[in-house]
Amino acid sequence: MLPLFHLLGSFVVIAVLFPFYNLWSFVFLVGSFFIDIDHYIWYVIKERDFGLRRAYLYNRDKRNKGKDHLHIFHVWEFWVLFFLLAFFNTFFALVFLGLMFHLIMDFIDLYFHMDCIRNRAFSFFMWLKRH
Repeated sequence: MLPLFHLLGSFVVIAVLFPFYNLWSFVFLVGSFFIDIDHYIWYVIKERDFGLRRAYLYNRDKRNKGKDHLHIFHVWEFWVLFFLLAFFNTFFALVFLGLMFHLIMDFIDLYFHMDCIRNRAFSFFMWLKRH
């Protein structure tokens, strides 16, 4: 999904959260938008290049969509960690809510691009097993 859609959707939810959490509601962005930093991390590791624009174009390129990329913040082990941390701290609770919002948007996008779903790593350990 395009980062712009994640960002716009996040600001809608932040507007709903703001009366309850004030400025803390912007922590939601960490989970809902900034977790896509793992796409950039993957690009830097694979291509040995720090160009942000080139990383964006690489991840948008249809030829790379079917490849088995590991986006470490998009695996269930990471989700469980933040789910558990959410019980102890408001910061982690808001990050977890943002993470779940981000993943719901990703799953909706994957529904329309089913050809890519089998190549997506949903578990770090399953990804390791494939490699």
